[in-house]
Amino acid sequence: MFRFFVIAVCALGCASAGVPKQQLKIVVPEQQAQASSIHELSGYEASGYGGSLGHDDGKSSNGAELTSLAHSSAVQANNAVQNQQTAGSQAAFGVANSFASAAIGAAQTAQAALVGKQAIVQNLKRSLIDAQHQLQGEIRQYQQIEAVALAAREAAQQAQEQATALAAALSTAQSGSQRSEQAYVEAANAAASQQSMVTEAKQRVAHLLSQIDTAVEELQDTEYSAAKAAESAQVAQSNAAAAGAAVAASNIKGIGSSSGHGHHY
Repeated sequence: MFRFFVIAVCALGCASAGVPKQQLKIVVPEQQAQASSIHELSGYEASGYGGSLGHDDGKSSNGAELTSLAHSSAVQANNAVQNQQTAGSQAAFGVANSFASAAIGAAQTAQAALVGKQAIVQNLKRSLIDAQHQLQGEIRQYQQIEAVALAAREAAQQAQEQATALAAALSTAQSGSQRSEQAYVEAANAAASQQSMVTEAKQRVAHLLSQIDTAVEELQDTEYSAAKAAESAQVAQSNAAAAGAAVAASNIKGIGSSSGHGHHY
């Protein structure tokens, strides 16, 4: 169950982030999967990684949990190798193989955390691109409205000057001035509202940039931890293979000794 769960989590993270699906090279037997790792990965899937960024703060917290999970998995894998080395010749093949399985499980957990972190970074980058496009659109609209407001203001000033200079057409000039002034006020209000939207868009872009910086740093830490865990798992597998070979050689030697005694009788 665990290995299928890890592969499903990796596929979900990759599909949401728009990156190619990755397949883990290490397979862990069901009985060796650790309950703590399953619990943490289930929390990752329930948090909705790979979806929209409607709740940035919650996902940032879960992203940090993924990085912590990768760190702890690397430590578990390294501890398994150290325990295996400490056991030495006193450990039977089954014990050495158990340590190797524990290291492999920790490495696979770290790999799943790495895929989840990559999905988070991809989602943040896509949200940043959308926010930047929105900011550019808001700025263009603001510039257009501002140009209309300036034109209306100039028209109002010209109308006011005509009202002062042309006493005979005072009534008509004042009416035109009032209409132009009203148009200016409306355009100025629209420009102020648009300016507020531009400010909000800028703040969102700044917030996303900060999130991406943090996520990229965590991704680098996660990649390092995943690599260390995989390296430890490889060492553990080699040690387990050596222990198995030693047991096999010992069994063959014992069979040879038994055969020799039988000839004497």
